Amino acid sequence: MSTAQLRVLGLGALALALSVAVQGAMLAAPLLTMHVYDGVLSSRSVDTLVVLAGAWLLAILLGGLLRGLRAALLSAMAERLARRLQFQTIGAALRRALAGDRTAGLLALSDAAEVRRMLGGSTLSDALDLVALPAALFVLFLLHPLYGWTALLFCLLLGLLGALADRTTRGTVRRAGALQARVTADLAGRLRQSELLDCLGMLPAVLRRWQPRYLEMLEAQDAAQRRARALSGLADFTQQMLLLAMAGVGAWLVTRNAASAGSILAASLLAGMAAAPGARLVGAWRDWAFGAAALGRLRETIAGGRAPATAAPQPGAPRGLRVTGLGIEVPATGQVLLRNLDLHLPPGELLVVAGANGAGKTSLLRALMGIAPPSAGQVLLDGQDTTRTPRRVVGPRIGYLPQGSMLLEGSVLENIARLGEAPAAAAIAAAREAGAHEAIGRLPEGYGSAAGPNAGLSGGQRQAVATARAMFGAPALLVLDEPEAGLDAIGLARLQRAVATAKARGAAVVLVSHQPAGWAELADRQLRLGADGAWEINARSMETAA
Repeated sequence: MSTAQLRVLGLGALALALSVAVQGAMLAAPLLTMHVYDGVLSSRSVDTLVVLAGAWLLAILLGGLLRGLRAALLSAMAERLARRLQFQTIGAALRRALAGDRTAGLLALSDAAEVRRMLGGSTLSDALDLVALPAALFVLFLLHPLYGWTALLFCLLLGLLGALADRTTRGTVRRAGALQARVTADLAGRLRQSELLDCLGMLPAVLRRWQPRYLEMLEAQDAAQRRARALSGLADFTQQMLLLAMAGVGAWLVTRNAASAGSILAASLLAGMAAAPGARLVGAWRDWAFGAAALGRLRETIAGGRAPATAAPQPGAPRGLRVTGLGIEVPATGQVLLRNLDLHLPPGELLVVAGANGAGKTSLLRALMGIAPPSAGQVLLDGQDTTRTPRRVVGPRIGYLPQGSMLLEGSVLENIARLGEAPAAAAIAAAREAGAHEAIGRLPEGYGSAAGPNAGLSGGQRQAVATARAMFGAPALLVLDEPEAGLDAIGLARLQRAVATAKARGAAVVLVSHQPAGWAELADRQLRLGADGAWEINARSMETAA
């Protein structure tokens, strides 16, 4: 068991101990009240009343203090667990998206927020307050067994209502969650082409097709909440009937001289303490039902997107990029994109990857960088498995220029430095190597200019910054996915000089291109992907086919 898990267990045990202490302090109030009715009213002793009132006030204050300490402890635990869960969820959702499953991660953050709401609400404290049930029932049985059996009967009825709320709404809540995931995925996919939809006037038609699923989702959520509200009303009614029953039983016992008059009030207070946590849990159905469903989905997301086990570096492996028996399949369809690829790309060499659309060129790049696990085989970068090495270790050793030159919110300097804390000189050196320094200098604020998606940079400016980011830190592996797309002759020449510079300093370079002839002077080998996973490597001095 890890240290973090032991810490959580320790904090949970402390919260339980505080709950026992809280209920112990609160149990004193009804017992002292009974003594006031049975002792003070008959003896008319003011001194006894003052002493009992002081003890009653002390018990209430102590219970309130302990409850406040428990609330602070539970809040800190909930915050820590929620943050840890959110980070695990984000990482797992990204890994599943890279593997081709984008739907699973769409609701990951909203599910994490739902679980956070459950943990931060009163659900945990209400569950811990259930420790009052056996203590209150024990004291009620001591007062008279009929008090105890009556309270036990109504508490069992409340428990039955809680189980009924869970059983009758669990499937509806799960269905509503699945519908919400599909509705969100459908709308996000359509609105990703917002310019096209607006230009062609298709937005009303898209919304008409999307609206029925959205209304179906709302109906599923409303159906679950209607059932829960009905059961919550029954729980409140049951709790009120319990108090009336305790008063009736107490009056009957008093008439038969089997209990004191003060026991009626004490028994009612004790019965309320025993039943209140269960009634609150039934009333808070929305929090724990939706939170439990969200937690189940998050566990599936995390389990399906768990990072592969870490592998130790292989000291005898050759330097550069070593690919052995690599196979790639499309997870959703099982289509084979690549079979049994063997390749060694030493430092300072350029491999150009070519092939028809859909042949798996981008999938190959993802497998080489380790961001999408291959279906078979292994990829080593200077002896490190790119898939099974932590990203914080292997990530800085890889430079990547994707299609579209995606930039993040922040300045040009921050984007080049990969949002890290590196010195500005390192980012400027990468920009010089990429041939982007002059282009960045012409921006209104130079390296301090905004570079996010809405910053207004042109396509060439975005690619210049993205190329500098790929060069940052002198990576051992440089991966470029169709980098010449949209470039003019000047931009292409600048890019080729940057690739030549990276080769000269010893980087292994993999470049996808639809125009491999344009890289003939720099390329050392060409890998052409064919149909059904076939491939072919051509070089000046060798030719290997599969």
